[in-house]
Amino acid sequence: MVADMIFFRRNSGLSEDAKKKMRRRVMLVALIVAAALCALFVLSYYFSNRCFDSYQVESETERSDSSNVHYTYFNKNILKYSRSGISAIDNTGRSLWNGGYEMEQPQVDTCGEFVVAADVKGKQFYVYNGKDEGTGMETTLPIVRAKVADQGVVAALLEDSDSNVLNLYNPYSTADSLLVEIPSNVSEEGYPLDFDISPDGNSIVIAYLAVSGNTLENKVSFYNFTEVGQDKNTLVGGKSFGDSVISRIEFLGGDTVAVFHEKGFSLFERMKQPDLLCEQTFDEEIRSMACNDEYIAVVTAGGKDRENLTLHVYNLRGREELSKKITYEYSDMEIYGDEILFHSSHNCNILRMNGHDKFNCHFDSELEAVYPTANGNIYTVVDSSSIRKIQLAAG
Repeated sequence: MVADMIFFRRNSGLSEDAKKKMRRRVMLVALIVAAALCALFVLSYYFSNRCFDSYQVESETERSDSSNVHYTYFNKNILKYSRSGISAIDNTGRSLWNGGYEMEQPQVDTCGEFVVAADVKGKQFYVYNGKDEGTGMETTLPIVRAKVADQGVVAALLEDSDSNVLNLYNPYSTADSLLVEIPSNVSEEGYPLDFDISPDGNSIVIAYLAVSGNTLENKVSFYNFTEVGQDKNTLVGGKSFGDSVISRIEFLGGDTVAVFHEKGFSLFERMKQPDLLCEQTFDEEIRSMACNDEYIAVVTAGGKDRENLTLHVYNLRGREELSKKITYEYSDMEIYGDEILFHSSHNCNILRMNGHDKFNCHFDSELEAVYPTANGNIYTVVDSSSIRKIQLAAG
């Protein structure tokens, strides 16, 4: 209204025809601006949600390693490990750091900048931070599994003939490397299925399978090593999942832990006094589950032949963010940032969290892994003979 008054005051000396022409010009400019903004929005939406079906190879490095070499994602780069050592490489195959060891069955875990490589059924593990050649430790019993926290603290599950013990180590302390010892008797607590350590190293959650006669019970126990846990001999909580087999324990973010089981998942928070945040169960068969520090993805299979797949995505408060029917043929599903990546031996599908496909492509070579990089449209493809950096493209 004020603008109109100013417009008419400035043009009060014009004739009616001149005023009409001026109004038409103003309206035309407004329409052009609105059309430009609309076109900009459409183009932005298109480029943000378009689907690529091809790629261009930016670089390629031939693999000279054997089938005993394994790869895993690590801080937008890749960890490459085998029986004789470990290294971090970028998406061109260039080595960032190396560590040597001799292991029969290496298993790795990462948190922040730290990596632990443990010899399953052996008695040694090494911790790497990318700044030195690694720090090694010997255990008294064979290692079942090892996890690392954000400061390099390592939780190692050790196995004896009739008992298990979970030890917490500081490999960088020469005086007192063994921080905590959590013993368990298989006949009483049960057989440990999985565990995880919180990023700050102050909490551990262990899943057990207990057998009593003909009854199986799956349960989790929460341990905390702060002053709260010390008052309770470190055990600060627990929950039974009955006969629903627990498959995985995973800390998501700082103080939230997910318990994945055959019927769904449960989220707990506040590890000093564990509190059940949400429980999500599914009537249909669970095909696969994946998670990161923001989302949990579950694919369920329904229908007569279990071929109708539905993807469900939840945030860490248990609210469903996405439900979508999918037809991907895949053997592996992972979440990276705001994308869900599916791949099989020859197919790769990338889905955005808003439900729009980003990439659908068939590869002639046999895929071992596909990883994102710091550049949103560039990915690393590991196949049986090479490591390629690819740029997504439209066919």
